[in-house]
Amino acid sequence: MKRLIALLVSVSLALTTLAGCYGKFALTRKVYAVNGEVKDKYLRSLVTWAFVIVPVYGVSAFVDFILFNTIEFWSGNNPVAEKEKDFFYVDNGEYFHVNATRTGNNVRYNINHYKANKYVDSLVITWDVKTGNSTSIFRGFDSTTEFVATLDNHGVTVQRHTNGVAEQKHIRLASYR
Repeated sequence: MKRLIALLVSVSLALTTLAGCYGKFALTRKVYAVNGEVKDKYLRSLVTWAFVIVPVYGVSAFVDFILFNTIEFWSGNNPVAEKEKDFFYVDNGEYFHVNATRTGNNVRYNINHYKANKYVDSLVITWDVKTGNSTSIFRGFDSTTEFVATLDNHGVTVQRHTNGVAEQKHIRLASYR
């Protein structure tokens, strides 16, 4: 009987402390982002299946729900989502979901563009604040374009690659030294 009462008290306490506890699920989204970094769609599909079978997604969602989202609910801060910002920009039926993260000297912006609730394209910008160098990857429906900007003595040099092929090697955009 004592075990039953202890179980009921534990469940009641959990239900009252976790009520309305919907957080960022930052750990789960980071695991999902790791999967999204795989370039080849077949390999990405294989990684997805592996993450489902091994239960990487399930474990990360469980840990997010039980630990990190509860911490976020009571403190207002999610320890996994520190140095991370999510926001939306809406303009004439188009909206942009922006996720900004900072890890060490790198600032990364993931920008997804939607129109009428349909994905249009995305842009990922990674900037090294120490060196000033950055990489931008634009993904549309049928192509991927990468821009690499490096800082040198004369200004900024930009290289552009579309679908892995270098189109233009050095373009001087600005000199700001």
